[in-house]
Amino acid sequence: MPNLANVQARGQRIRDQRERCGFKLTTFARLIGISPAWLSRIERGQGDPSPDVLRRIALLLQRERVAREAIAAITYDKEDEGSDEHHPDG
Repeated sequence: MPNLANVQARGQRIRDQRERCGFKLTTFARLIGISPAWLSRIERGQGDPSPDVLRRIALLLQRERVAREAIAAITYDKEDEGSDEHHPDG
């Protein structure tokens, strides 16, 4: 079993990443298939999640990060094109 400091640090990292991605605790918990109370305990370092729960957390955070990067790249590309852009319907 991991020591308390590791469990607390991991919980804080999970919370930081969840908040950075813009997820509310209740929404995030539902998406990974656990109760909001259990996620809250994990984030406060009072619970040690199973490897399966950690995997689901990591996958959701990774998907969200990739989606945000793709949106940022598309937005950046559109800004680079400027006002000379020709739209098929315009």
